[in-house]
Amino acid sequence: MSDVPHLASGRRTAALAAAVGLALATAGCGAGTEPPASATTAERTPEPRTVASDGPTELPTFDPSSAVGTYAQGFPADLFPLPKGATILASSAQPVAAPKDSKTKSTPMTQVTLNLASGLSAKKVVEQAESILVGQGFKQIAAPDSSGLTEQTAFLRVTQTKAGEVQESLVVGVLDDGDRRLASISGTVRTP
Repeated sequence: MSDVPHLASGRRTAALAAAVGLALATAGCGAGTEPPASATTAERTPEPRTVASDGPTELPTFDPSSAVGTYAQGFPADLFPLPKGATILASSAQPVAAPKDSKTKSTPMTQVTLNLASGLSAKKVVEQAESILVGQGFKQIAAPDSSGLTEQTAFLRVTQTKAGEVQESLVVGVLDDGDRRLASISGTVRTP
C-alpha cells in the first residue's frame, strides 16, 4: 500500500485549512482571549465549558469592517466585480489613516481584502483578475515572492489629483487546493 495518495490528501487538507484560516483572519475574525484553533482542534467535538465566577465566557467578535459571503461595507465592488464562476468567502474594507505629519490634504484611501473560491484553474483566476483590474486602469507589475501560492501577481494604478500623485496597489494570490482555487485580492485603493 502506497502512502503517496494519503500524503497528497493531507497536503491538500492542510492547504485548504491554511487558506480558510487566512480568509477568516483577513476578514477580521477574532476569538477574544482564546488561542486560535488549529486544524486538529477544529475537528474535535468541543468540550462543555463552565462559566467562570467572574462572568460569562467571551464570544467571538467580528471586525465591523469585514463581511462573510459578501462585499464589506465600504468595499469598492465596482472596482472588482465578482468574476464569473467565483464565490465570495470574505471581504474587508478599512479606511487608512492619513499621515499625521502631512500639512496638505491627502486622498482618502481604503485597505481592502477580498477572498474568493473558484472552480477555474489558478491561471484562469489570475487572468480574470488581470482583465478586471487592467480594465480599471491598473497595470500589472512584478509581484513579491509567492510564499507557497500557486499563482501570484500584483497591480498598480497611479493617478494625479489636486492633492498630488495617488498610488493604488493590489496583490492577487491564488492557492490550488486540488478541488478549487482560493484567491485573495488585497491592497490599498482610493476610498469610493
